Formats: sequence, C-alpha cells, structure tokens
Amino acid sequence: MTAARTAPSPTSTINGADPMLRRLHAAALVRIAYGLVWAIDASFKWLPGFIHGQTIADELGGAKKIHTPLVHEWISMWSAIGSVNPGAFAAGTAVVETVIAVCLLLGLFSNAVFVGSAIFSFGIWSAAEGFHLPWSRPGITDLGPSVGYIIASLALLFACAGATWSLDSRLHGRLGRFAWLAGSRPAGS
Repeated sequence: MTAARTAPSPTSTINGADPMLRRLHAAALVRIAYGLVWAIDASFKWLPGFIHGQTIADELGGAKKIHTPLVHEWISMWSAIGSVNPGAFAAGTAVVETVIAVCLLLGLFSNAVFVGSAIFSFGIWSAAEGFHLPWSRPGITDLGPSVGYIIASLALLFACAGATWSLDSRLHGRLGRFAWLAGSRPAGS
C-alpha cells in the first residue's frame, strides 16, 4: 500500500516560504527599525549639552513637581545619583543606549537586550519622566514616550525577533548554558 500524497495547502506555504519564517522575518524587520529608533535616541545623548552633564539636573529634576511620596523619593534618589557626577552619568546613559541600538540592529544577545531595554526604559519613564505625573494636570495627552519602549521591547522578546537576520542565529548553539541570552526560534518552528 502506498502512502497518498497530498498537495501542500495554500496556507502552509506562500511563494514557497514557511509562514512562521515570514513572521520571524517581519519581527526581525521591526527589531531593526526599533534599533534605528534607539540609535537616533542614543545620538542625541552624545550631543555636547547632554554628554557633558549640563542637562542632567533638568532631566532628573522632576521630583519637585510630584507629590506622591514614593515616586517623589524615587526621582529624588536618581537626581542625587546623577548630580554626584553629571558627566559620568550622562556618558553612562549614552553608552547604554548605544549598546542597546547596536545589539538590536545586529540581533546580538537579543533576549538579554529586550529585557534590559525594557528595564532601562522603565528607569527613564519612572525617573526622568516621573511616570509623566501628575496625570491630573491640564493638557495631558499621554503617559510619556518611554512606556512605549517598555511594551515594544517585551513584544519583540515574545515575537522571537532575534531568531532571524541576526548574529544570534549563529551564536545560539555556541553559547551553551548562556543560550537563553540570544534570540531563538519559538518551539515548533
């Protein structure tokens, strides 16, 4: 008895490409675009006004406008940290944003970068943007840009955006027990 051959269903392949691979390529394109956004953001941090720490007091000085005790103390703490050595704080911020951008563009240690950029973005949103508080002020229209960075980073993590068109695809098998740092294909693909 011979096995019956069936033609591939139209939904299983589109122009010969696996639909899962197409989704992973789309996620990789979004990762690369997001890396470009981070690169532009990082380039602003290397400008003289920021990199020399001249704007750190303004960036982290929102505590006086926020009267929620825990948030006020959080922002005050970061303001104190930044004011100890504004130039070093600014340079550290510029380096972190540059590393995030490069890693996103190259797809290098994607899982670690997605989680790290979400945490870093939360730090910016909570300290420099003060959660965009107070939410009762006239004219408020959004929660601040960094909250979007948090969501985008986590969405790219769950979309396995480091699985294709990345250095991770070459490194993953070589990292051994640290393979979780690199992007990988979702189970079943």
